[in-house]
Amino acid sequence: MDSAHPEKILLVESNPEALETLIDAFVRRFSSNITCVATAEDALDVDMLEPHGIVVADTDLDGMDAITMAKRLTELNERPIILIDSGPTVADVVEAMRCGVVDFFSQPLDINQLLDSMSRAITAYQSRRGLRQRHEKMRGLVRRVIRERRELNSRVELICKDLVGAHKRLVMRVLEDHDRVEVG
Repeated sequence: MDSAHPEKILLVESNPEALETLIDAFVRRFSSNITCVATAEDALDVDMLEPHGIVVADTDLDGMDAITMAKRLTELNERPIILIDSGPTVADVVEAMRCGVVDFFSQPLDINQLLDSMSRAITAYQSRRGLRQRHEKMRGLVRRVIRERRELNSRVELICKDLVGAHKRLVMRVLEDHDRVEVG
């Protein structure tokens, strides 16, 4: 078993035989919930309601093309997307990568390579997400330190003004006492 497991896998596949093969492989490798849909539109609908940790999609879909689907899924929620195509062109692969796809496989599919790619993609995504969370936490801490520093500076400024005022009053008393002593 791999250490990287998404909570949920979204599988977009319209071919029942391919769907069965992929589900069997995913179940053996990952301890994840698998949601299966047959169209890009269904994938968008399902993921909008319940975001998935990774998307694996065949490009041979009715309706919306898989690259447009990948772009929209990435806009909804950043996560790894892997596409499978029977005959991808270099232009297809380049466009898919621009739209957020992390890997692109051609048919016939080597299931083990796909599973390894999924594991790497999940690990990388979880690592980036962890770094992003730590970065956000650090930003919050820095904002808090800056806010507290400003408050402290304001307090120090008030204390300094009070001390200067007290010093002036003390000097005035000393001068008045000195003048009384000289006069008296």
